[in-house]
Amino acid sequence: MKAALGKFPNDPPRPYMERAEGMYLFPEDGGKIMDMSGGWNSPSVLGYSHPEVLSAMREQMDRFCHMDHDLWRHRQRDELAELLLSRAPKGLNRVYFAGNSGSEAVEAAMKLSYQVHWDEGKRGKTWYISREQSYHGATLQAMSMSERNILEFYGPIFPPHRARIPQHHPLYHRKDDESLDDYAHRGAGDLEKKILEIGPEKVCAFIGETMLGGLVGDVPPAPNYWKYVKAVCDKYDVHLILDEVYCGLGRSGKVYCCEWDDVTPDFVVVGKALAAAYVPLSAVVLNDSVEKIIAKGQGRIQHGHTHQGHSLGVAAALAVQRVVHREETLAHINAMGDYMRTRLAGELGEHPFYHDLRGRGLAFSLEYECPQQHQFGLAFHRALMEKHSILISAKWHRICFTPAYVITREQADQAIDAVVDTFKQVSENWDG
Repeated sequence: MKAALGKFPNDPPRPYMERAEGMYLFPEDGGKIMDMSGGWNSPSVLGYSHPEVLSAMREQMDRFCHMDHDLWRHRQRDELAELLLSRAPKGLNRVYFAGNSGSEAVEAAMKLSYQVHWDEGKRGKTWYISREQSYHGATLQAMSMSERNILEFYGPIFPPHRARIPQHHPLYHRKDDESLDDYAHRGAGDLEKKILEIGPEKVCAFIGETMLGGLVGDVPPAPNYWKYVKAVCDKYDVHLILDEVYCGLGRSGKVYCCEWDDVTPDFVVVGKALAAAYVPLSAVVLNDSVEKIIAKGQGRIQHGHTHQGHSLGVAAALAVQRVVHREETLAHINAMGDYMRTRLAGELGEHPFYHDLRGRGLAFSLEYECPQQHQFGLAFHRALMEKHSILISAKWHRICFTPAYVITREQADQAIDAVVDTFKQVSENWDG
């Protein structure tokens, strides 16, 4: 029976899943799969069936599942906002619960940025700038800020007034005679040139992933890059939106990835890890100046969704974030990430296909260089599943590690042993 439309209509039906617990998936047809992908797209940061989260959800369901965000207050919503702000970059003191997905939160941040400028009388600020090889979501606004070849056919229906600057990737784009600091300055200079080309009076916001995500393979910025970018944005009254849907809320080893870069943007967008896939929920973290400007202007935020600030999602997210915000959780994320990268580098660093290993916390990628890179990744993915029953995202040019934060040393060793064994096995006599 095939009543539900799948993403890949030419593929055979996927297996049914019976249950999941911790780091493991249990398909209906038997077996046990270790999930090193954190729910494939990395949202399951606490693994599956976490007892604290399930308990909080059951308690909330006994009271009510959702009350409209605009009409009623929900105490857990305020508690969640306060918790998210407790570790937010200095100066960010409001949380706007935007909707369900990260795409919706990106869209909300873009709209809030535009409304602030509008309500201040700067109504010509309609342009948005992003970077090449970025990904910001699946709605048209978010997609228009992204660059993926397979999505370019949507171009004719994208909103207008979009521009891109070069990708920030020190490994590939820093010149031989250029220091990291020089490269960071040059990256900020690319933004300044683009703003001046368009006209500062026309540019609304610049959006970027704090750390480039799985599309490129977990690339941290050069030191001070975001500080230099923020200075350019401030100079021309352009808002800085940092997209942390992928890398935020613990994934990088800090609650907010931009903590590594010591920068305060105008908006931080969070999603995936907020409620850890127990219930969809996303948010924008911002400064109360936005609230004050809109209060004096149109008097209401001109954006909303039926399930905005969903009560059950908030209850789940509050339980998730209480775990994420613990010092021992963050310490564990950093320790496990360092340990796994050290082991991978030690085991595969001299392999002829090895090219780079980078990331932060429990978001890191092993980049390989070989003939037919994408096909190699797919072959590796299949072999790892067939021989070791381990799920991981391997495609294009990288193997992307985004395990749940609850991964143990024993599980990490098991996964690294399997990855090394499979990498060597598939690469042997590989000609693409």
